[in-house]
Amino acid sequence: MNKYLQIFKPYGKTDKSTIGIMVLFQIIVIALIWLFSSSPLLPKPTEIFSSLGKLISEDNLIQELWTSMALSIKSMLIAIVISLLISYATVVPFFRPLAFMVSKFRFLTLVGLSFVFTMMTHSGHSLKVSLMVFGITVFFVTNMVAEIENVTKNELNHARTLRMPEWQVVWEVIILGKMDVVFEIIRQNFAISWMMLTMVEGISRTEGGIGTMLLNQNKHFHLEAVFAIQIVILLVGICMDYGIGILKNLFCPYAALTLEKR
Repeated sequence: MNKYLQIFKPYGKTDKSTIGIMVLFQIIVIALIWLFSSSPLLPKPTEIFSSLGKLISEDNLIQELWTSMALSIKSMLIAIVISLLISYATVVPFFRPLAFMVSKFRFLTLVGLSFVFTMMTHSGHSLKVSLMVFGITVFFVTNMVAEIENVTKNELNHARTLRMPEWQVVWEVIILGKMDVVFEIIRQNFAISWMMLTMVEGISRTEGGIGTMLLNQNKHFHLEAVFAIQIVILLVGICMDYGIGILKNLFCPYAALTLEKR
């Protein structure tokens, strides 16, 4: 009984079985509220699943989902390369103002920049990729630069005592030493990009996508279809987040050991 009281205490210690019971209980409560809700804005589960089947069979939901995933992954890969180059360059004082300016661009809205990117690109696909890359990069650089600045002098001096040149110190301490952090920042920013997807696909609907489908259903107030698409977006996002976590554990197994010591 005492172990169940721990879940109501700050920093209470819980085991896996207690967490499992707690999660199951909360899911049951949410499901009951959903089933017995009389709100016209909350479709019943049967209506949502029926609409989902229709979207898959008649509206090519799977194809639209794949289009959106390809766009998101492509944008993410480009943004990672650009962001890491800008972030790692901050070890050289000359490039720090560039990273500072890029990080401040996160306060700009993509809607306001859509005209600029439209004039700079030659197709709807390029426009969407550009908007996504910009939206990811400004947040990625902000997070990554903060992590690089948190590297202590002791970590750098330890590498120097091994008679490493300065660029090798950067390679060992900043690049390799922070690789697990890079994967974690990728996970965080992928969630941001996945959330931006609907807006970006709404700006340019030339190739379709799950975001375009969602906006169309929302326009006609088909709530059961909107909820069905939202559930698909949520589940795919969770799966891809989990996949990035697997890659992190695969390439940076020491990160799990560090968490166990905390």
